[in-house]
Amino acid sequence: PGRRLRRGDLRSRRRGAVAPHRRLHGMHDLSLAIPQDALALGAASLGMVLFVESVKALAANGIFSSASSRKVMHVGAGPLFLLFWPLFTKDGSLVASLVPLAMTLKFAATGLGLVRNDAEVRSMSRTGDRRELLRGPLLYGFAFVALTKLCWRSAHGVAAMMALCFGDGMAEVVGRRFCPPGSSGRLPWSPRKSWVGSAAFLASAVVSSSIYFELFRMWGWIGPERLALLAQLTVACAAGAAVESLPWVEIDNVLVPLVVAGVLARLRAN
Repeated sequence: PGRRLRRGDLRSRRRGAVAPHRRLHGMHDLSLAIPQDALALGAASLGMVLFVESVKALAANGIFSSASSRKVMHVGAGPLFLLFWPLFTKDGSLVASLVPLAMTLKFAATGLGLVRNDAEVRSMSRTGDRRELLRGPLLYGFAFVALTKLCWRSAHGVAAMMALCFGDGMAEVVGRRFCPPGSSGRLPWSPRKSWVGSAAFLASAVVSSSIYFELFRMWGWIGPERLALLAQLTVACAAGAAVESLPWVEIDNVLVPLVVAGVLARLRAN
């Protein structure tokens, strides 16, 4: 107290007081310079890559079998990707679709042999043949791209994605567990599939879609109606289950979401 400050000390203190404000202002300018969709694209891409690489690592270390890792990716990718949708703007469907598009092109490059990725082949194929990635996984990825771009933030979009992920995924898991090959519960027109598998498709698709409908309501993307939407969803998922039961291998990755989205959109439009 009482000590007289020299002119240099005053200048130093002023600089110290202003510097934090300038730093914060600079960070604010930087955040404004980067579009929201670009930041969301980075976050979604990072999240999906971490998910895929984690499953591949677990499969490589023998924690997951090839069948288990393939099913975890099939079931989990869609629900995880939907959680990143709120990060994008309302017109960000094209940018958001770049996430599954990039992953799908990577599958194609691996399946064609342009890129060697043994861990990816083991975790996503049934037989270890890289060319399998050019069928089911490739169609699965393109379905994601189409649903993201064409059914952005819609009830029929999320229902289609849940039918593809949970419905189709659980149909195989439950069907194999409770109705093994040769048992009486197999479908007459499709011996590889079962009645209990179709029931699991319907139940899992309806339940998982309903959960995400609540999230979409919270985010303000769909209306407050519940009972009418549940009835429409059940009809659409039943149509999807019928398509999934047909004896067509892997093409159901396209047909199931197409039918579910089309039926639900038509019912909601009436």
